[in-house]
Amino acid sequence: MSRPNGSILRRVWGAIRFALIPDQPSLGRVLGALAVVLVALAAGATPAADEDSAGAAGWQGLLGSRPIPQLGSRWIVVLRAPSLADRVRRAGGTATESQMRTWTASARNAQRKAIVRLAFHGAPIDPEQSYVRIFNGFAAAIDPRLLPVLERDPVVTGVYPVRAVYPAAVAAPGIDPDAPLTANDTRVGVRLPGSDGTGITVAQLDTGIDTRHPFLRGNLLPGIDVLDPGSDASAEQNPTQPGRPERHGTELAGLVVGSHGPGGLHGVAPGVSLLPIRVAGWQPDAEGGVSVYGRSDQLLAGLEAAVDPNGDGDAHDAARVALVGVVEPFASFADGPLARGARGALALGTLVVAPAGNDGAAGPGYGSVAGPAGTGGALGVAALDSRRRSPTAHVLLRAGLRVLASGETSLGGVGRSEVVDAPVVALPRRQVVAVTEGNALDRLFDAKGYSRVAGTAALLPPGPTTPEVVSELSAAGVRAVLVQGPIPAGSLGIDDPVEVPVVGLPLRTARTLRAALATDVPVELSVGASAFAQNPSAGAVAAFSSTGLAFDGSLQPELGAPGVGLVTSVPGRNEGGSARYGTISGSSAAAAVVAGAAALLADARPDLDAAGLRAALVGTSRRGNGGAAVGLVNPQGASAAELVADPPVVSLGALAGKDTAKGRITLRNVSRRPLRVRLGAAAAPAGVTVRASRATLGIRPGRAVTVGLTVRVGTRPAAPTALGGALVATAGRGVRVRVPWSVAVPVTNRPVVSAVKLSGKSFAPSDRSPAVLSLVAGRVDGPAERPQILPLERLDIELFRGKKKLGRLVRLRDLLPGRYALGVTGRGPGGARLRSGAYALRIVGVPVGKGRATVVEVPFRLR
Repeated sequence: MSRPNGSILRRVWGAIRFALIPDQPSLGRVLGALAVVLVALAAGATPAADEDSAGAAGWQGLLGSRPIPQLGSRWIVVLRAPSLADRVRRAGGTATESQMRTWTASARNAQRKAIVRLAFHGAPIDPEQSYVRIFNGFAAAIDPRLLPVLERDPVVTGVYPVRAVYPAAVAAPGIDPDAPLTANDTRVGVRLPGSDGTGITVAQLDTGIDTRHPFLRGNLLPGIDVLDPGSDASAEQNPTQPGRPERHGTELAGLVVGSHGPGGLHGVAPGVSLLPIRVAGWQPDAEGGVSVYGRSDQLLAGLEAAVDPNGDGDAHDAARVALVGVVEPFASFADGPLARGARGALALGTLVVAPAGNDGAAGPGYGSVAGPAGTGGALGVAALDSRRRSPTAHVLLRAGLRVLASGETSLGGVGRSEVVDAPVVALPRRQVVAVTEGNALDRLFDAKGYSRVAGTAALLPPGPTTPEVVSELSAAGVRAVLVQGPIPAGSLGIDDPVEVPVVGLPLRTARTLRAALATDVPVELSVGASAFAQNPSAGAVAAFSSTGLAFDGSLQPELGAPGVGLVTSVPGRNEGGSARYGTISGSSAAAAVVAGAAALLADARPDLDAAGLRAALVGTSRRGNGGAAVGLVNPQGASAAELVADPPVVSLGALAGKDTAKGRITLRNVSRRPLRVRLGAAAAPAGVTVRASRATLGIRPGRAVTVGLTVRVGTRPAAPTALGGALVATAGRGVRVRVPWSVAVPVTNRPVVSAVKLSGKSFAPSDRSPAVLSLVAGRVDGPAERPQILPLERLDIELFRGKKKLGRLVRLRDLLPGRYALGVTGRGPGGARLRSGAYALRIVGVPVGKGRATVVEVPFRLR
């Protein structure tokens, strides 16, 4: 088991950076205990490459570019006052229009009073976003020195960082609209005879949509734009490069509601009314350009709009399904704002369908699942490879006389049908960047304009690979592109050839290749003519799709759908004025398919509420590829469901210093006849016993019964890992529900706070030049190929004088692994300047899963 060294943390969270805030004497006198600015918290941007970071590709996203966003020190404050969703839950799940409006107004008034109270106590806040329906809270740009005041106030439940959210898909080149679709084109193939989604509203929280595209016209409702209030959620052009519109929203919309496309192409639910809600798009990035991304506070504002589109406080007009096309990478926190928002939407009748992320397999401990997919209230979706054939070619890779790879290999793109022989060069990360300014390729050419890489095969550094990057390299004369890590065949271009072949290399092969080049050993690549062959990964989870345990210990994602090379609409027009079409790969494409399937089910089964839709879809999924953990969505089976489980996938938490895990499952009879249900456990891991609190039970139509589930472990397995199995509920012939359960086994005997340093052991109090406390929070364990992260539920910094606790200086929540730095000004928890003498900082890190806290004390003296 690898230790969480600095290089791994740099590799994973290289975008997490912290700096001291400017001196503000007035704030310093009141709150100056700590000075913290979170420059880019979990932005998912590309870190600097080094040899130790060879396994970083899986963390940074095998597919899709992640720019560094401008987050502006924004925070989400969750209040204790009840929201509309809380009130509806307490009322048993139903309410009148009048009640909902009254409860929404009450939540809003409580929030206003809370903001006035916080200002009175020294924390003036001007909210940018307000949430009163899905939970009660707000988002604002907040001076970090106000965080202790907010955390201590009794009206506040918690303060959480705003993070970036990114489209979870990769687009391939366009398709000639006049050319007939071929056998190589991948269509969704998910349908429910007799239902097309008519009368169902699906809200799509994504980038803007090309509202004039004929594939979508007639299905779009007037849109809502969170980024540019008052706009209609249309796809915006890149302000620095006109002609490059936001495309992700248009692509997902086509998969859901497209109709009358070329060759009879259509979406899953062409009768659905689609409500576009723009929560991501072209925004300024930290490198001085613009990039496509959103923020978690903007995503939550979109979810508020989805459950009450006309904003009157009554959620009876809530969208039945909310398709979230963006992800917060790795952030599957159980009680964070996204989790609360998804649970609130579920209580108000909206099923949130979200992609699992494109960061590859991780685990078997806590893995790479993104938020909100892994947050409990949302239905997380993995991308499955449904193609029967995929592009391949014979690849020969040699370092001197040594053969590094030889044989038939899947290609990331079809490439031209010609043989490629070229020397291999390794590109440093700084040479391959996302296109925002139009001059990204300058470093690939010398001062006279000659390409430095023409005629070579370029090995990309660890990190994202997109069609744009391939196009840039092709323009510089590169003949082939080598990618570190697995890449799904054809994911970078299926219907139209990409400019050059794209080959994915195993991590060890890539490391060996780099080592050879570093010692001046010549490396040669030969790629034969490409051809389509039987897809060896057909029916399996795509290599890029995130899997593993969410931070609540649940096995994620819950459901799978086709998500590689799907044909759909693309914004804009061709030269002749015809509409554009292309292919898309990613877990967001799979989520769009499931959102369409949920709409079909809602059309066919209006008796199912949002939780019932989720449970029916998960419980009736088809298990392929030898009983894979992620089943294929099956709306026909879901439409006939009589018994459902809530939740459909059960987390029993973590084995942290104990050998027993317990949970509860609610079984609901959604049929019109009484059911006699027998409960039994599927095969469990060796040494594990599983017991339900009841062996049989009767459930009347429309009723539910809750049963307990206990898992006892004889011998605790080595951490980090997970245990899993399933409870099977059977009610007569053809009525069978399989409820997967999981138990996390996290690391508990290793510190989750390390490398703690204070810049000076003795210093004078100063608001202008504080001492700097630096530390590493969280862990990254396991091999580079399947890293396992252990984030912190909270990090407390407490101040002591001798044995007396003076108070807590700051609390940070939901910390992903990374390096953190804080300024110590020499003021106490109340803001008063401390007297000279000996003190100590106590750092308390509590990992997710209720594991053992790490406590570190740092003594210092104030002069």
